[in-house]
Amino acid sequence: MESTLHTPTIYEINTPVFLREVSERAGHSVTLADVPDAEWDAIARPSIDTVWFMGVWQRSVVAKTMAKDEPWLKDALPGMQDADLLGSAYSIASYTVDESLGGNEGLAIARGKLAERGIKIILDYVPNHVAIDHEWASEYPEFFLSGSEQELAAHPHAFVRTPAGIFAKGKDPNFEPWSDVLQLNAFSPMLRGEVTKTLSTIASMSDGVRCDMAMLMMNTIFKQTWGDRVGDIPTEEYWPAIITAVCAVNPEFLFLAEVYWDKQQDLLDQGFDLCYDKDLYDDLLDGSVQHIKNHLEAPVTYQQHLLRFLENHDEERAAKEFPHDKHIAAAVITATLPGAHLYYDGEREGRVVKLPVHLGRRVDEPVDEAIALFYDKLWAFIAQKNLAQGEWKLLNPLSRFWRRESQHVLAWEWTTKTNKVVVAVNYSPEKAQVILDTDLKTVTGAEDILNGQVNWAEHIFSSRVTLQPWRHIVITVDK
Repeated sequence: MESTLHTPTIYEINTPVFLREVSERAGHSVTLADVPDAEWDAIARPSIDTVWFMGVWQRSVVAKTMAKDEPWLKDALPGMQDADLLGSAYSIASYTVDESLGGNEGLAIARGKLAERGIKIILDYVPNHVAIDHEWASEYPEFFLSGSEQELAAHPHAFVRTPAGIFAKGKDPNFEPWSDVLQLNAFSPMLRGEVTKTLSTIASMSDGVRCDMAMLMMNTIFKQTWGDRVGDIPTEEYWPAIITAVCAVNPEFLFLAEVYWDKQQDLLDQGFDLCYDKDLYDDLLDGSVQHIKNHLEAPVTYQQHLLRFLENHDEERAAKEFPHDKHIAAAVITATLPGAHLYYDGEREGRVVKLPVHLGRRVDEPVDEAIALFYDKLWAFIAQKNLAQGEWKLLNPLSRFWRRESQHVLAWEWTTKTNKVVVAVNYSPEKAQVILDTDLKTVTGAEDILNGQVNWAEHIFSSRVTLQPWRHIVITVDK
């Protein structure tokens, strides 16, 4: 069955950094309201249909002060100046667009400019916590988890005194608390109502939302994290009613979950449209063909709701983590699988320095022209082939000589009404020859995404395919 689900290709932008660099190119200060058309044109590359404006919300002044002397920030940006430190993009003081970026009005103008180019926008929402100086801390103290004087004295890293009282700091159950945020009480009915209002406002400003660490608000996880402090588990889960109410405001609104710990299906069942596919990223980094294949054996109806990526603002840069040839092979794999796809600003240029979300400037790095050329050709290829309109099927390549499951080559096919496109990738440092379990008798062409058409007779004999280390081939077959 061919897919009717829209699976976006998302381009993530660190918004303050983007505007700083646009301003430098323009020779004057630029906000979202007056970005030159040429800059939007450059973002509107083939196959990109959604922009994620990361870091637009008003940031915490308290968090900025707390981060001022952090040595790891100075290590990430040698010569860091006071103006470079903005505070964490995820310690949010208010869900209004920072005025230095153009405010809500500037975002609306940018959204309109991108809509003219067929591009939607998504924004961030952080359900688990807010900044210490967020207005809720004084207006709605019941939204938070209270602490005692004894707890503050014994665990000053886990609690903080505010004008409204002592509250617990935001927490992931596997790590120490974050120093600059207050934990929200996922079990509070009043909080859930206020979150619905906030997300409904965001739904009027954008086309979707990326929910940070969305699984932390699931009833079971929240209870496991906080225990008796939060009382009994509610009868209703956190997300379903909120998502239903927000989608009543904007029926086409996209909910994307940053999620780990194998909770993807749970959040899809609760109403999310897409979930992070961190497992695929980890498997690609590790390089195990068998692990990747095991992951891809999940039902395609599930895989269509996964977001594939090689980097984002939380991960190290792909050009740093993946050697050049492995990088290209991994990018071909992620780009030709079912599901949504994410690219981070700087990925195309081969940047290797990861920028903390606290900073508004990044180091100058030379463009890796070979990587940039590859990504330009990859995006053009994806746009031209429009693979997602077909039916996807995982293949099982067999070693040519041993007639057993290949430990080197991954392969799949996309079938439309008129033809079939077969993608085979040798994800290993060894030459491989495999037999594909698909009919290749009516091959009409073969190509390498980077180099274009190839003499397919050199690679294909009957259903046998030969590939050099880290190389791929895309075969078109008439039906």
